[in-house]
This record gives sequence, C-alpha cells and structure tokens, in this order.
Amino acid sequence: MIRKIDRYLLSRFIISLFIAVGAIILVALIVDGVENLENIVDNAATVQDVLLYYVYFIPWIYKITIPASVLLAGLFSIGLLARNNEILAMKSVGISLYRIALPLLIFTFFLSLANFYFNEEILPYTTKERNRIKHGGVKKKESRKGSVLYNLSKQGSGGYIYHFETFRPGRREAHNCLVQRFESDTLKESYRGDKMIFDRGFWTMYDGSYRNFADSQESYIKFDSLPLSDCRERPEEFEKYRGKPEDMGYRELEGYIEILKKTGAPYTRELVDLKTKLSFPFTCFIVMFICIPVASNPRRSGVAMSFAIVSGVSLTYFVIFKVTQSLGYSGNLSPDVAAWSINIIFCAIGLLMFFTARK
Repeated sequence: MIRKIDRYLLSRFIISLFIAVGAIILVALIVDGVENLENIVDNAATVQDVLLYYVYFIPWIYKITIPASVLLAGLFSIGLLARNNEILAMKSVGISLYRIALPLLIFTFFLSLANFYFNEEILPYTTKERNRIKHGGVKKKESRKGSVLYNLSKQGSGGYIYHFETFRPGRREAHNCLVQRFESDTLKESYRGDKMIFDRGFWTMYDGSYRNFADSQESYIKFDSLPLSDCRERPEEFEKYRGKPEDMGYRELEGYIEILKKTGAPYTRELVDLKTKLSFPFTCFIVMFICIPVASNPRRSGVAMSFAIVSGVSLTYFVIFKVTQSLGYSGNLSPDVAAWSINIIFCAIGLLMFFTARK
C-alpha cells in the first residue's frame, strides 16, 4: 500500500510541476516577445532566428524559475490532497507527515542534482547560441567600430594568457595590456604595455616592459615598441562572446578564474558566482521543507494562498540572495558564505516548520 501511495503522491506532484514549469515559461516568453517586438521588426529578423532565439531562451528561464515552480507544484498537489482530506486519511492509518513527504523529498533531491548537470552541460551551450542570435539580428547590435570590451582575459595558444583593460575590436587595439607566457603553470615571460595594435598579421606592443624568468636570474627590458610574433591570436578571437559568469558552466568558469589568477586580475565576483553554481540547484530540495507543512494544512491551501506564498517566498529569497551576493562581491563576505548563506537560512526555516508541523 505504501508504494502505491508513493507513486500516487509523485504522479500528482510531477504533473503539477510540468504544468507550473510550462505556465511560467509561457508567460516569460510572451513578456520577452512583447518587449523585443520593436527590435525584431526594426532588424527584419527572420522567423527562423526568432524561433531559435526563444528555443534557446527556454533553458535559461527554466534555470532561474525552477525553484518557484517546485514550490508552486508542491503547494498545488499537496494542497489539493489536503482539501480532499486525503492527507488526513493517510495519517489516520498511521502514515506520518514525514513518511508522506519522503518520496517528494527524494525526488526533489535528485532533481537538484539533475539541475546541476543541466546548468553545466546544457545551459552554457544554449546561452551562447541565444546570445549569438541576439547579437546577430533579433536585437539591435551595437556598432562594431565603436564597441568597447572591458577587463578582457583570454587564454591563447602556446601558453600565452592575455589581459586587456579595454579592447576595441573595430580598431584592433587594446589598452593597459598584460601578456604572459606559462610553461606547466610556471611563468616564463611577461609583457606589460600601454597599448597593443594588430596590424599586418601580428601584434605590436607600445610603451612597455619585458621580463624574462626563463633563466636563473630575471631579466628586465623597457621598450617603445615590440612586435609579438609568437602571439597568434587574431582580434576576432578576443571579440567572441564569452558570456557572463552566471551563464558559464562550472568547469568553464573555474578555468576562467584560473586565467584571472595568473594575470593578477581581480576574480572575487567570479569566485562568488562559481560557488553559487553549487548552491543554487539545491534550492529545489530546500523549498520542499517549507512547502509540505504549509500545503498539508487544509486552512492554508487554495489557489490564491498558493500564489501568495510563492510570491512571498520568491521575493524574500531574491532580496536576501542579492544582499549576500553583493556582500560577497565587495569582499565583506567570503565566497562560500555569500553563496550558501541563503540556502542555510531557508533550510533552517524549512526544517523548523517541517518538524513543528502536525504529524
């Protein structure tokens, strides 16, 4: 009998989850479509580009809304059981609230693990494709000649790592430049200059200095201009859209942080985002501890009440998350505390509600 009840609870919850995810994604697509309608018309974007753009947009919507969808699905499915006195009937035959909640908690735990895999393997690709289409026609693209990229870091071939404070793709020039060459994580050469220009197939650095660490003693040379014939990366390689840290996969962002460390660039913000990639997927599991005791009470169930609870919890989560994230970015909180504190707070509240609810 217990297994039948587990399957019954899971089926009701999964159906509600599919409906919640689908409804939220549909609303988000409609809102974004209305906002971008003028850009789509002005750029004469093709139907194929528009459709592909929104197909690749769906995974990003899913990523940021799945915790709210889980909470909404739980409130609807469990709340409906409570209003029909099915929860009361289960308790009357000796099934505690803990046992009722067990299959839902197990499911959302594995859903959290699946979300981490989704964010690592699927989302980075779809986000890059979405931004490629976005910059290529769906939205107005900034003039290439006047565009400027800031704090650009890139790992090139031959062990070279580049860091530009500013890079102008249209002019093929970078300012406040640092170029380093590593061998097996050991720094061998370092070039630092005020400006780099790509002309006639190679880079030239101006008003800079060169340090060589290959020998037992460091050598230092100042120069007015120096051709960097071994730096084979073309300006187009630096112009490629890397994406924001929150849009990268865990491994990709971890590698990017290593590049920033080697070049001496600041990486606190990126490290906070890296830790958040581990903590955020488990929000789906944590919110169930809040959802189950609230939804199992018939007096607290109902469509209006469910929407009110989801809105309140989501808003509170967003506000606290932004506060802790900002404190992490500024260095007032360690990256681990900034990333995990929101989950710890909600987990404590959820466990308190869960273990004090009527069994």
